Amino acid sequence: MNYIQWNYEDDLLAGTTLRDPSLPENNNMALHACLRKEDVLNNRDTLSKALHIASSQWTFAMQTHSDHIHEVTAADAGRGYRVYEEGIADCDALYTKERNIAIGVFHADCVPVLLYDPFTGIIAAIHSGWQGTVQEITRKTVTLLMQKEHVDPAHLMAYIGPAIAYRSFEIQQDVIDRIRAMSFDTRDYLTMLPNGRAIADNKGLNMQMLLNLGVERDHITVNPNDTFLKNDAFFSYRREPACGRHLSFILRK
Repeated sequence: MNYIQWNYEDDLLAGTTLRDPSLPENNNMALHACLRKEDVLNNRDTLSKALHIASSQWTFAMQTHSDHIHEVTAADAGRGYRVYEEGIADCDALYTKERNIAIGVFHADCVPVLLYDPFTGIIAAIHSGWQGTVQEITRKTVTLLMQKEHVDPAHLMAYIGPAIAYRSFEIQQDVIDRIRAMSFDTRDYLTMLPNGRAIADNKGLNMQMLLNLGVERDHITVNPNDTFLKNDAFFSYRREPACGRHLSFILRK
């Protein structure tokens, strides 16, 4: 099982699964976007074996492009792994203080953000497509961790995984207006085009939210890959709507 590893420290298992034509459904990890649930479960089991963890250690959400955040406790372990409808409902950001519970988000072009605070041990996984970005789900997640869990943002380590890149993410006026209406200056992340549309830097917008809250720039890892470009290693909803999903995951041992 090939995946991109986020190598921060030995206590973490974190990274992003890759599309793989040699595996069922090209290594699709999402039960909500598949042809055969059995193939997705087989892919999930293969990943679990590669990471040496059990299926009962995973917790997934039923993602809805929301700004909703859920704290995963020991009672949530196993939710959403084998039955999609048993996942955390209507949620796009998960965090936990528990050891040995893996959380993750599914994506194909959308931006995955993983967080780790080595002082409190808190980990988080955020799904931020353009709808989550304009709702500022990353800002809201970090703010919640600061206010409720007393996380110092200067201690946070962040991983922004593979997603559609600035050059490839063309948007229309409705999305342009919503990006311009965000709570900070977004001009550096929009470039107008002659056709009246624009290209937007969704990775950059999420990184800026982290920076605005005090996360150190050298604590942020940004994967450079553009999922939209034709590549056997990446799913892209914009390129091929009937596609699978990556899983960006994190676990603290």
